[in-house]
Amino acid sequence: MQFPNEIQAAILFDRRLSSLEEMVRSFARLEEARSGTRFNVPEANPGKFYRLYGGNQLMITFEYMDTPPNQAVFQQPLASTVTGLYCRDVRARLQKSRSHILVNVSHGVLGGVMANSQIAAMLDGLGMREGASLPQFRERLEVLALMTRIVCDTAPASLIHWTQSNLLLPPDIFDGFARAGAPGLLSVHPYLFGKPGGGGGKAEVGIRTFGVRHFIGREILIEPSVIEWAANFETILAFLRVATVENGYIIPDGDTFGPEDGSLSYRVIHRDAAEGDVPLYELVPLLHRAQGFQSPDYVPRDRVFDDRNPPMDLMPPEQEAKQGLANEWREKRALAEGIGGHFEVRARGGDSGPPAPGPGSGSALRRSIFGRKGS
Repeated sequence: MQFPNEIQAAILFDRRLSSLEEMVRSFARLEEARSGTRFNVPEANPGKFYRLYGGNQLMITFEYMDTPPNQAVFQQPLASTVTGLYCRDVRARLQKSRSHILVNVSHGVLGGVMANSQIAAMLDGLGMREGASLPQFRERLEVLALMTRIVCDTAPASLIHWTQSNLLLPPDIFDGFARAGAPGLLSVHPYLFGKPGGGGGKAEVGIRTFGVRHFIGREILIEPSVIEWAANFETILAFLRVATVENGYIIPDGDTFGPEDGSLSYRVIHRDAAEGDVPLYELVPLLHRAQGFQSPDYVPRDRVFDDRNPPMDLMPPEQEAKQGLANEWREKRALAEGIGGHFEVRARGGDSGPPAPGPGSGSALRRSIFGRKGS
């Protein structure tokens, strides 16, 4: 579901606690200082459960569970390769857990009712679903991260289960991810897959995300590639940022995107949902200079032409088709320029272009990203 209303984090401890009320008071005080929001407390069971409701329609709950968490909940994140990379002793920490705190955030009085997809769909149709916007979803993520940090600052935690992206993290890694903002490392889980290298070949690793659909309605896929997974993951986050910044947009089907310095290029394919799955945006690597990678399908930048005054031999002969292509380019240029980017059109040549580039400096994904199309 895009913009899920109720989101949750579970904070695990290797001891029993008696500080839940202190955590709630600290959160209410800090959130009022941060955003000006004041909370009522319509429900309280001292030391065990607190429900807060704020002036901006935020519903907040803190719940202390004096038992270890249900280990079955963690099967999927434990099966993810990145869980072991982020926390090598994750299984030992789980086994030592003795209590946990659940923190929840939702918009509106319906709260958890919105987790029912049928009810959410019905309210969508009526235009009544609460919290159904990107700014409100980001607000929920920011508030939940603050709640989680306050809990961890009050009592040393062993693990955090961030359920929106199904990440299982130690507190120090969580804190860094949370401070980077959303969408980002905390809100997108990269599930890795592929095959090991053999016969001297390099291992190929692919990424299938979980969490991107909550921002743009689809997940992202990169098929196994010799490019390091962390470099491909940076590109996934860049694609997501392009879609979610002010005036942002989804790169059109078949177009390419990359930074202004030309160090990267990825083609975007819009894939319909397979049976039992969700629709995907597939990113196909064409160029990654820092990784020394260039696909035979990459169209070099020296083949850029002025799409406002294109060579006639590259245009279709029919006037209607010419006008349609010119209109398409004008619309795409407006999208790219709307986020401070740049739009290019390139002509394919008869050869595959220059040799693959050698390794260079790190990627420049922090710079403006633009949409381009080789034709």
